[in-house]
Amino acid sequence: MKTFETEYKSFYQRLFTLKTFTILTLFIFYSYLVFKFKPLTTLYTTILELFILVIFTTYIIYESKTNIHIITFDEEKIILEGETFNKKWEKTINIKETQIILKNIASRNGICGVVFYIKLHHSKIFYTLNKFETYSDYKIIEIFNEFKRLKEEKIIIDEKIILNRIQEKIKKCQ
Repeated sequence: MKTFETEYKSFYQRLFTLKTFTILTLFIFYSYLVFKFKPLTTLYTTILELFILVIFTTYIIYESKTNIHIITFDEEKIILEGETFNKKWEKTINIKETQIILKNIASRNGICGVVFYIKLHHSKIFYTLNKFETYSDYKIIEIFNEFKRLKEEKIIIDEKIILNRIQEKIKKCQ
């Protein structure tokens, strides 16, 4: 049994991030342009602004609501512990019926700004690890390798490329 734990982030810490601030800033800028140039009547502009605000708010809350902060590998199962909003939960999934997908979010800052994360796909449900950059890159590699070892799968070329990028980030960006 091997456990990987990360720092705990409450719902409010997940909600108020740089990404949220960026979306809010874009919304304010867009609102200023719409109200300044008035392409529509005031009523339609207000309705459009409210509609966009509701969409942005729903998206931000949806993206911030769930976090997994403990993952435990047993011989035949994976135990995920996390929370939705601020309500804790625990989920046990079978390792043989689960697929692992190693992904990254690119950055304009080069390799040092790239965020690597893991998606576990189990019966039409995706569980995302490191969505809020709580796991270190080294732990991401360890989790991935432990999963592959227990499932007795080989690492394919695409996964090897991403693993090499993670190792490159660890070496360059200490």
